Amino acid sequence: MVDANDEPSLDARHFTPEHVDVVHLAPGDDAVARAVGRGTPGHLFYWRHSPELRNSLPPWHGYDVHADADLLFLRPMDLGALDRPLAGGRIAAVVDESTMEYYSELGKVASTPVATLLGTPGAGGPLLQAGLIFSNPADDGGLYDRLWRFAAEAAKEGRLHAVPGDDMGVVSSLLGERGPLWERLLALGHEWNYISGALKDPGVFGCVAHFGGRRAKKFLLAQSGVLFPPDADHGRTPWGTMQAPPRSVRPTVVRGLWQQARLPAQGPEFAPGAADLALLLPFSLSWRVPQHATSCLVAGVVQAGGGRGPTRDAAADPVLFVYLDGRLVERVPVEEFHFRRPVRLGQAETVTLIGVSRHTGCALRLKHPLAAS
Repeated sequence: MVDANDEPSLDARHFTPEHVDVVHLAPGDDAVARAVGRGTPGHLFYWRHSPELRNSLPPWHGYDVHADADLLFLRPMDLGALDRPLAGGRIAAVVDESTMEYYSELGKVASTPVATLLGTPGAGGPLLQAGLIFSNPADDGGLYDRLWRFAAEAAKEGRLHAVPGDDMGVVSSLLGERGPLWERLLALGHEWNYISGALKDPGVFGCVAHFGGRRAKKFLLAQSGVLFPPDADHGRTPWGTMQAPPRSVRPTVVRGLWQQARLPAQGPEFAPGAADLALLLPFSLSWRVPQHATSCLVAGVVQAGGGRGPTRDAAADPVLFVYLDGRLVERVPVEEFHFRRPVRLGQAETVTLIGVSRHTGCALRLKHPLAAS
């Protein structure tokens, strides 16, 4: 924890656990401070990445994490899976196509002397908006040093006001196409990412959910009982999100609260049971693993949303991803009418199934993966 006041105001003895370090460091009188005022939010916004601050932190030889304040961690994540790529100098990031606002705002500095520090902002393809960054300080290409250098140079040139008020937007530009760190970018997969609409509502996927906007935060907090359900039924009830049956030409997505889809009557090839789930893709559902459970079964049948029975639509190309505590363990391509894949649970506490296809008309009738555990 950094105490960024002129005089120390925090006492390490007030914090638990004991391994929390409190570092006192008053903000310096640097170029950014002279442009926006020393110690102001605008200064600290960039100063937290400055060499002055980073060099004052306790030594750490692993990777560090930068997360926006509007991130919600919905499910456990296996951070150890990042050890190898980070050790090789990669920079892992949750990325998403940015809003046109950031794209346009950064484009305003494309013809200025500071543009060379960002690669080619606004001209190198879609800007990536990042809300979560894992970097290896020993070999990350000087990611945060580049960010601070950009802020300082922009301040000296009188261009800092033209930069959008989101340092992660600048970081994502450094990582983006044709940028100086493009080859180091490791975009994280489904278990880290999300799908969002124009209103930034909570999306289908997400061990990490990056939702900017008070409306989305309020929605998620109101759904805490769904996102973090009690284990009263010993893992029998799933939580997550799924595609709702289309009510018009344009399908809608039910976000946050799981609902049972109403599919057409199935044919004789597949007799449904009480533990079956009718699902339209895409979906993401999680279950708490019951005590003493050792395995689960990913099984079911493909059923087109508009048909009368089980249907194999090759164009849909559905795939199921199986995660244990946020770690991808199985990729199940649904190549036949019926699919069946046993999965060992080990010591996992949460099992997650994510289903995707080439279009939203694909439907599955899924056996409850833990019904026989």
